[in-house]
Parts: sequence; structure tokens; C-alpha cells
Amino acid sequence: MTIKATLESKQLQNAHAFLALMSVPDFDGVAELLAPNFMLEFFPESLSPPGGKHALNGKETVKFFKRATDDVFEYIVYLPPLYTFQGPDAVVIHVKSEGMTKSQRKYENEYMYTFQFSGEKIVKLGQFVDSKYYAEFFGAGGVAAAGACDSDA
Repeated sequence: MTIKATLESKQLQNAHAFLALMSVPDFDGVAELLAPNFMLEFFPESLSPPGGKHALNGKETVKFFKRATDDVFEYIVYLPPLYTFQGPDAVVIHVKSEGMTKSQRKYENEYMYTFQFSGEKIVKLGQFVDSKYYAEFFGAGGVAAAGACDSDA
């Protein structure tokens, strides 16, 4: 039982580390948390996915978030989680963010992240956003329309 509890603790730590590293940002650190077969899925499906893709692999994910930071945001910081739930090889975190775009527009969104693990590595991440806020903020093309995504990783 101690081994399982230790692994679950490390998974929870890595889920929180993912958000902390995204806030710095430290994309090399984010990449270290991801399994080789990692996939990021964007939800809800009704939003225009970045570059027309609903899911990104690890390399594409890091590139997407790095470009969003470099091209769109001055900064974006995840606030302390509102809720965190953990199950076997899974962590769910409800969190809000604060940020500022390069054009000095305040950005405050709300997310539900679903992390799935294999051992200590994140194998799948679901990113749910406040759909109404996201669509109003970025318009029809989402972040991709703002030039933040190039899906050829």
C-alpha cells in the first residue's frame, strides 16, 4: 500500500508541477513530465481546436504553449486550484488563470484539467476551458487565429 500511495503522491505533485511550470514558463520542465506517448486533447469539441487538430502529441503540445506565450501572452499564471481530485492514475484540477496579452488585454480564464498517468509520467491531458469566455476573447479561430499555433511540430 505504501508504494501505491507514494506513486499517487508523485502523480499529484507532477500535475501541480505541470501548472506551476506553465506559469513560469518552463517548457523544458513541462516536457520532462510528459510520457513519450503523451496526448493533449482540447475540450469542449465545439471550440475551434488549434491548427484544426483536436489532439496534440508531446512535442506539438510544448510548441503550442510556447508559441502562445511568445506570440500572444506577456504572461499567464495559474492561480491556486479551486478543486483537486485524485483517483488511480488520474488527477483532475479545477483552476483559474490570470494573464495579460501582448496587446495589454487582461486574460482571466477557467480550466478543468484531467491528467492521466502511467507511473509518474503524464500520458494524457484534457484541457477544458470556459467556452464562452474563450470564444469571446479569441473570436472564431481561437488562439490559432491569433497566430499562436502552428501544428507542424
